[in-house]
Amino acid sequence: MDRILADDFVLVTGRGKTQNKADLLKDARSKATIYEHQEDSNQKVRVWGDTAVVTALLWAKGIEEGKPFEYKLWFSDVYVRTATGWRYTFAQASLPLPKENAMTEQATKRSAQYCCPIVELRQYTLHPEKRDAFIDLFDRQFVESQEAVGTRVIGQFRDHDDPNRFVWLRGFRDMPSRAQALQEFYGGPVWKTHREAANAAIVDSDNVLLLRPALPTSGFPLESRERPPIGAREIPKGLLIATIYYLSAPAELGFVEFFTDTVEPIFTGAGAHVLAYFVTENSANNFPALPVREGEHVLVSFMRFDDEEAYERYLAALSRSQRWRDQGSDELTRRLKRAPEVFKLSPTPRSLLRA
Repeated sequence: MDRILADDFVLVTGRGKTQNKADLLKDARSKATIYEHQEDSNQKVRVWGDTAVVTALLWAKGIEEGKPFEYKLWFSDVYVRTATGWRYTFAQASLPLPKENAMTEQATKRSAQYCCPIVELRQYTLHPEKRDAFIDLFDRQFVESQEAVGTRVIGQFRDHDDPNRFVWLRGFRDMPSRAQALQEFYGGPVWKTHREAANAAIVDSDNVLLLRPALPTSGFPLESRERPPIGAREIPKGLLIATIYYLSAPAELGFVEFFTDTVEPIFTGAGAHVLAYFVTENSANNFPALPVREGEHVLVSFMRFDDEEAYERYLAALSRSQRWRDQGSDELTRRLKRAPEVFKLSPTPRSLLRA
């Protein structure tokens, strides 16, 4: 410790107490605290030149002044490279986290508010002037019949810029339930009755991305939403913007963190509401009768706006953002394999997801 700690080292605890190098050495030599167990998890290391930051979740257990303790807390440590090696210069710790049962209960409750662990983003190319009839058929026949076998029909949309494109999203609890639900639906009576009419409108239905939420709370918040009844005709107001970011490597290798910490706050500051974002689900397609795009790494974000004018105001604000120019735009371009795809989507009358 004496060798690694910088002479001007400072530790700030979650309760605001500070300790210096001498304090830590004295505590260690006195054996006032005896550690039976110390373990880091969720560790990340970021290096900027001669500075490195380590963050992790610490699990510690032991005896302090004769009393047992056990806790988990998050910490951030700063190291600086010197002529004689790395030195530990600064540390900051959180308060101890709630006990495991409480943490698990809270996490489960938060996750339950979001849909769904597995999501298909499906883009259909339709024959000219067939989209409205196809949407009417879909909204009447293919919503409740899919949900009856365990599929969540999340949303159906018209593409503003392509009159022949229909985009929709459906979700599943997991990959095994996806295979079972698809087998039951496509082998069931509703699809068999209406498949000829549906297929007659479709030019291509193979443009499908298999996704999962990038974070436990980055899925669609749908629990409080009610779907309009069969026969609804009113087209919902609002605009949904879906953006597909194409990556050279899995999004988990730094891009999700960059999007969450840098890009999303800039978008929000310019007036967007980032509704959800997903990354590639790398499981093998377990229903091969319906192809999905494989071998790609993407992050797909969904933003909502009141109308197209609100979206245009957002784009103008983003173009004026100094932070976007300094921290976002060029760095985002550098991280992408190719230019992102952006879709302006309008919900159909019975879409559960709407702007």
